Amino acid sequence: MSKEKKPFYLTTTLPYVNSDLHMGHALEFVRADIIARYKKLQGFDVFFNTGTDEHGMKIYEKAQSFGKSPQDFVNESFLKFKDSVKIFGMDEEIMHFVRTTDEHHIAAAQDFWTRVYNNGFIYKKNYEAKYCVGCEETKSDSELVNGECPIHPGRPLETIKEENYFFKYSAFEEKLLNFYEENPNFIVPDFRFNEIKSFVSRGLQDFSISRLKSKMPWGIEVPGDSEHVMYVWFDALVNYISTLGWPENKEQFKKYWVDGNPTQYCGKDNTRFQSAMWQAMLMAANVPNSHQML
Repeated sequence: MSKEKKPFYLTTTLPYVNSDLHMGHALEFVRADIIARYKKLQGFDVFFNTGTDEHGMKIYEKAQSFGKSPQDFVNESFLKFKDSVKIFGMDEEIMHFVRTTDEHHIAAAQDFWTRVYNNGFIYKKNYEAKYCVGCEETKSDSELVNGECPIHPGRPLETIKEENYFFKYSAFEEKLLNFYEENPNFIVPDFRFNEIKSFVSRGLQDFSISRLKSKMPWGIEVPGDSEHVMYVWFDALVNYISTLGWPENKEQFKKYWVDGNPTQYCGKDNTRFQSAMWQAMLMAANVPNSHQML
């Protein structure tokens, strides 16, 4: 009788489809592909997740600029993404493509939201904030340089003033620091891990996780409130488990996520979202985690 292969789960981040892939994406994807191939040669049962992040303001704006519906635009962009993967020479036999416009992902994201809400970590309030569409993130004055986002200079910041749903990020500072202490190899290399621990120890601020559909309709509808769509990051991060069939496919989820030593590659600008925000969201939804960030 052949011995059952040990599972190994690997994922990249999901690139936005508002523009073509570039060398930064290639660096992340090819490095991840090397690890996936290596694990496959070692005899592991590899689940290699990648795909496309297809919601949010900048995708909505890009589709409008081409005179296309957002869905038509992301459908075309996904095909371009798959062509780019071929150019990178990645092992497509072990790759699993997820799209955040997939029906299953949409249902999983709504289920995830409901769990976090029912656990008391989502609330609604009025607020005003500066928002960088390029980053799809609110910006504090301390993060700006000459009143602009340093990552997207020259692009005017949006001013958001509305009632939104908020995630109680502030409730997870101690929990995250304890998690980091218990998992000393969670982020590699060490200096990136130190950056994240320093970021969290300075205190976390609750952040908006919805947008008014009347202002920005391209997103997943908030469960129980048809006037709001989910903030793109809250929706997109769920892909790491929706790709495994979560929450219905408990067997596959346990095999790869719980027992599969899940490992993620991401760029330095993405580390805070993946290693702090996503981890807090998992805790809020009571979803088990045993992750490593590279």
